[in-house]
Amino acid sequence: MNQPTKSQRTVGLIADPGIARALSNRVSKRLEIKLNHGHESDYEWQVYSDTYTLPLGDSGRVALNNKVPELRERHGWDFIIYLTDVPHYVQERPVRSVISPQDASAVLSVPTMGFCRIGVLAQHLVELVQELTTGQEPLRTGSQLAKTISIQGSLPDGDQSQDRATSIEGLRGRILLIGGMVRSNRPWRLVPRLSSAMAGAVATGAFGVFYTSIWSMADYLSTPRLAVITVFSIVVLTMWLLLHNRLWESPQGSRRREKLVVYNAATLLTVGIAAGTMYILLFLALWLGSVVVIDQEYLASELEHQVGMAEYFNLAWLASSLGLMGGAVGSSFDDVARVQRATFSQRECERRNMDFSLDGPVEGSA
Repeated sequence: MNQPTKSQRTVGLIADPGIARALSNRVSKRLEIKLNHGHESDYEWQVYSDTYTLPLGDSGRVALNNKVPELRERHGWDFIIYLTDVPHYVQERPVRSVISPQDASAVLSVPTMGFCRIGVLAQHLVELVQELTTGQEPLRTGSQLAKTISIQGSLPDGDQSQDRATSIEGLRGRILLIGGMVRSNRPWRLVPRLSSAMAGAVATGAFGVFYTSIWSMADYLSTPRLAVITVFSIVVLTMWLLLHNRLWESPQGSRRREKLVVYNAATLLTVGIAAGTMYILLFLALWLGSVVVIDQEYLASELEHQVGMAEYFNLAWLASSLGLMGGAVGSSFDDVARVQRATFSQRECERRNMDFSLDGPVEGSA
């Protein structure tokens, strides 16, 4: 007996440029597979992805509902889900998603997903599609204890009573949000913009490697002391880059105090990770240089004892810390304006003032 033909349903994933677009491209096929292989799939699902940057409304949230008719007319999608890298607040609480069944659309704030795997993101999108299809909130299974300590809650949208928001709660929710914001900032992409700082650090560190007093000091200092010097040098460089490049954020709008903490914690971690990565690269360069240039017997005669790789390691370790403080501090990012545009409050400000047109996807700088 022939199977009845299933009616088709389409889902359009639109995403901000940057990490949201990358996740959208990676998750679209998996979402389509999950929807078509669901136990109660009455439709044949197709998932499409595209890139747009939508403006923020007066409330500080993405104005998706105003653009849904235009997007649906252009693409013919049945359901529209927008993946954004902007944190959202509803009733003064950070939310993961805002679902509008009457408009068959939803907004998902990517930072609230933290460092989630693609499979977790796909499952969350499945739940959003199911709620948009049925109009019913998905059932949460699990023990009472699991529900009690869950970071996820539910509340009605204060602006539009038919909409529902999924909030993130407590300290764990805020930590997850900060982790997701760091991921959205993509700190690994800041490292190439530190090339001038890296050049200064290498020059200063190389001088230390070939300066015999540094050899004796590195040999004398204990491992905990060297570790403290390393942490201090990274902190000094991080704070210099933050203050010198005016990356300290002053967010506006609702929940200003919380945003001040969350946004700046994310920026601090982003720059700190970039500085730490730069330190590792500097250490590897100086360690290799010391092994190649400094003869083992000559180093042993200066230190007055037998030497091995541990002595070369400590020498490069101390020289890297001194190089980071002496050479990198005073330098700056190679493209300060671009780095400043990567901060969340700056992106919010730009998107509050932007004009949106469906003449083509708008590639942002995020």
